[in-house]
Amino acid sequence: MNPQRAGNQPGPSGVYSVMVDLVSAGRLSLAFVLGAATMWLAHTGAPEAQAGRALGVDAFGKALQTVLERHVDPIEPSRALEESLKRIVSGLDRYSHFLTAQERQLLRQRSRGGLTGMVVEFHRASPGARKPAWLEVAAVLPGSPAEKIGLAAGDTILKVRGQEIAFMVSQAEVEVLLAGGDGESVDLVVQRRRDPAPIALTLVLSGQQRQVVEGALVEQGGQKFAHVRIRAFRAGVAETVRSALKELRRSAGGAELAGIVLDVRGNPGGDVTEAVLLADTFVGDGVLVRTRGRGGQILREERATQATTDEATPLVVLQDARSASASELLAIALQDHGRAKVVGERSYGKGTVQDVIGLDDGSVLTLTIARYFSPKDRLIDGVGVEPDVHLADLKGDPVQAAISTLTAGQVR
Repeated sequence: MNPQRAGNQPGPSGVYSVMVDLVSAGRLSLAFVLGAATMWLAHTGAPEAQAGRALGVDAFGKALQTVLERHVDPIEPSRALEESLKRIVSGLDRYSHFLTAQERQLLRQRSRGGLTGMVVEFHRASPGARKPAWLEVAAVLPGSPAEKIGLAAGDTILKVRGQEIAFMVSQAEVEVLLAGGDGESVDLVVQRRRDPAPIALTLVLSGQQRQVVEGALVEQGGQKFAHVRIRAFRAGVAETVRSALKELRRSAGGAELAGIVLDVRGNPGGDVTEAVLLADTFVGDGVLVRTRGRGGQILREERATQATTDEATPLVVLQDARSASASELLAIALQDHGRAKVVGERSYGKGTVQDVIGLDDGSVLTLTIARYFSPKDRLIDGVGVEPDVHLADLKGDPVQAAISTLTAGQVR
């Protein structure tokens, strides 16, 4: 039985119906039909494509309007525009995204102080790649809800609240799902690094802020060193580190500290201002970080001040491949000024600035508008901070190895 023809209607619909009839009658092959359709399109009255000519804004608008007016099923214009903008923006870089007014409202409702105690990194599916989008656990705070259910850096989250990560387009969509109040449960499906199969877990959010700065006195070779672990940068961290160092100096019993290890392994970043304030603690003068926008234009420079500056105590920054963003700004500022040696692995390479722009309909656009550069104008984003001493070159405990660079005076 032949499909119903499109009658005498002009255009590709009539041609297509005739060809389907012929295929159904067994008189043409599918390859012939596709070839004939292609030939028809090539000779239709539509404007001829010009090699190397890019799609313009006007042509895009015309195409979108045609889709809205002529698709066989009615399309809600606002929905089509939202989905288009989501994919356009999220395709620019992994840190730009668009939230609809509804998603923004949902995020506000859910953001009631409940914390996961972890940092996640969304990896968007690459065009043509077989691997779908995925969500990586980048860092987990000790004693946090995430650690309590066994999550660790490097694990992959496959589902959140029953929704598959594979079909998401931005980190913002994930943040909406992970938000909640103190004590609220969030169902996850996780692929742990050490487990062969995905498992279902329930994450119970907590309103308790976890400690992100820890200090300890380490003795080596008859000398005393301060080891300060900074797990994330948030408001007040710089002052907390200063207080920790003051307490460690007191604990040293009047002896001068032989050196300081600022440990930012696994630190995903956070408040850039706090990283700059901490760098200012050890640098007396000069640029600490530079921000460049489109065309390389300098948008802003943060400079050091002389107040309460420690320019004498030997200093090491210990980092790994998961040290990112604000922690990288700290490391490269101290490295460029010759104030500290950087020990460990090449860092993650996240050095961009986002602007959050509210739109008239209540939606919000988060757009990357600039990149951070070091005092010597070195790019951080996509490059990372190269250590002066690689951990692979050293033996033993990472902290002890970092201290050894101070006592042995190792350089690049």
